[in-house]
Amino acid sequence: MNTNHDDITTDLEEEKLLAELKNVKLDNVGKGKLSLTDRRIEFEHRSSLLSPPRLEFSVDLGEVYSARVKDTSNTLVLEWLDENGERVVSTLNLPEGDAATSLCRALTKKLRILRQVAELQERRACYQSFLWKTAYHVWGIVGLLSQIVRDLRDEDWDTVDASINKARETAKVLTLECGIDITDQVHALADTVSTRDTALVLRSVVATIESIGTSLQNDLPPDAEWQEFALESQIGLTWLDMRYIFLFAGRRRLLSLWQESGETEKIEDSLPRLVTLLSILADRISMGSQLESSVGQDTSSIADSVESAAQNLETWLKINTGTA
Repeated sequence: MNTNHDDITTDLEEEKLLAELKNVKLDNVGKGKLSLTDRRIEFEHRSSLLSPPRLEFSVDLGEVYSARVKDTSNTLVLEWLDENGERVVSTLNLPEGDAATSLCRALTKKLRILRQVAELQERRACYQSFLWKTAYHVWGIVGLLSQIVRDLRDEDWDTVDASINKARETAKVLTLECGIDITDQVHALADTVSTRDTALVLRSVVATIESIGTSLQNDLPPDAEWQEFALESQIGLTWLDMRYIFLFAGRRRLLSLWQESGETEKIEDSLPRLVTLLSILADRISMGSQLESSVGQDTSSIADSVESAAQNLETWLKINTGTA
């Protein structure tokens, strides 16, 4: 959509009178004054010189879904929905002349701009929904793959099989709704699980995680529908945030495994990286709470803070995808 956003914003900043016509006749009412601002159109009826004017209608332009001039006549037909959601049709006979032509042109322009703004806002909302959904499922599949690694240590193959089934479902959603296709990798992983070869399964898990990272490495989403839209500077989640969420999700799960196996050196190496990733995410998106400062804390306290922030992030992902 080739819409000049600056022009639209400027055009909508201040309400002003665009056109005004007298001796306009509203069907079944009579003559009066038709006024158009950049916010609304209204008709004021005066039954006689001695009677006070009466406002017959005042409609926000955003509520007008049709405004057309009948053929070559000066008849303007407006349609909108009232506060009860009922369709209202007003037929106005305009006086001949340039003033009437200018009013109709101004009305057409304002309605076009408002529709463009509404479409832009809707697309922004849809794009944000797409990003949150992608982040949620990336977070989820990294958790599933990490759970498989955990269960491999105990050779709990029944639980691994259950995780594989969930991973297939998530991979399908990522492919169909998020443009991230890892179905081949997940199918290959399922095949290796059937061999009950722990080392082979572990290598396949790593390959699947690397495939997710490859899909996220560009600055634009792989789904072509959103690539042009993603170039806009806007408030909210961005595609770059997907990469930070993915990196944090993977490192957080690894930290859990190292804590269970008591690998102190890996824990101490990983914690500062996790704190940095969470700080970046806290600056870029709202997670419902901030990560507490790690200054002066011991390793255990920092790990607890990281886990608490991770749970808040997971909750925030669920809230923004309607799964909480």
